[in-house]
Amino acid sequence: MGKERRGEDRRVIKTRRAIRTALLELLSSDDAGDITARDVAERALISKKTFLAHYGSVSSAIDEMEEEAVEAIADVLDEAEAVADGEGYAHAAECIAELAEDRASTVGALLHTRVKDDLVARIERLVHDRVVSAAGPDAGSLIPDFVAGGIVSAFRRWVQDGRQLCASELVHKVSALLGMLGHGSGQSEEPTDIV
Repeated sequence: MGKERRGEDRRVIKTRRAIRTALLELLSSDDAGDITARDVAERALISKKTFLAHYGSVSSAIDEMEEEAVEAIADVLDEAEAVADGEGYAHAAECIAELAEDRASTVGALLHTRVKDDLVARIERLVHDRVVSAAGPDAGSLIPDFVAGGIVSAFRRWVQDGRQLCASELVHKVSALLGMLGHGSGQSEEPTDIV
């Protein structure tokens, strides 16, 4: 769990891993704003000073983990965009679902804590930015907000419902809906790759 920098001291890696594990345990039952550096340090069996040497605050530790989770999802989306077809996006949906369900991944671990809404909001911003990039400046802000929210909501429901549809069916249905949106607004009937 977490990025291990090349050449980083094993003690640093071990301490950072203990801090992250302790923080995730605390976040599973407490709100982020209620957790102090001392709480994390005690749970990680280190001093508060050691915690602060690694992270300036509890929120900076959470931010680092959330950023890592968003980067993992962005990497999967980048791979899908390189393939640029329905199968690439279906594979991406499966990969992201596996990350979400795997509590050993940063994505899965954070989604099982009280900061899950913050993480989902960051993921939605990632999707929104990609929608804006694909749609261009003429799309305004309402359409990308709507599309990004819809994609994230559909994906969330798909995972919560136990992935009853296969990933390619999910991608096809979302693409068809996006195509209907484009057709209704006078744009091309062909859905564009937006994620």
